[in-house]
Amino acid sequence: MSLLVKSGAELLDKKLKEVIVGAMNAGSFTADACVPVFARFVYMRNKATKRLTLTWLQELAEKVIGCPILEFLHLFLRGIFDMVADPTLAIRQSALAFLQSVLPKLLAVNNHVVEEAIDDMESLGMKVDFDKILQSLVTTMEHPDPFVRKVAMYWMSRIVKAHIGAKGESAGSRLDEDEFDTKKEDDDDAPELSAATISVRNSLPHVLPGVLLR
Repeated sequence: MSLLVKSGAELLDKKLKEVIVGAMNAGSFTADACVPVFARFVYMRNKATKRLTLTWLQELAEKVIGCPILEFLHLFLRGIFDMVADPTLAIRQSALAFLQSVLPKLLAVNNHVVEEAIDDMESLGMKVDFDKILQSLVTTMEHPDPFVRKVAMYWMSRIVKAHIGAKGESAGSRLDEDEFDTKKEDDDDAPELSAATISVRNSLPHVLPGVLLR
């Protein structure tokens, strides 16, 4: 009897995922109507709830067009990192798999010419809060588990590198007038910074002191 109940519950969960994802892709259901609910479940202690929540977040991240879950990532990111140190192997593996799959999508917010990148998220009206994401990563760097700290540092370095990747002038370098005129023309032709890059750059003065103190 218990096997039948388990099988029925798994089938129901699968169908619910299909319905919700389909409705979100069709525009008849929005991410803000359900993702914040899952964000709360991430912090619950019940292991079965954690496992189920992770499967839903993974499904939404992989199958919803435009990956709107990124807009709410700051709400539950710290909880996902906590799961990477969970005593249960299945939870640790699922949490790490989610982090590995969502990071490239997060980095693609600033890159429209990347393989498997998400096309122009900003045109979809999505605003990823990099400030709060970076703050969560700084907090996670205090985690007692060394592997969790390592993964958080990796996330931080990848995000900063993606948005602060422009090559600056070396210290002590100088330009003559002709070089300055050429550089000015190049700067005029440079693409406008994306909202994501501006968000990351504006948040650095707040998060860097916390990183340096680790």
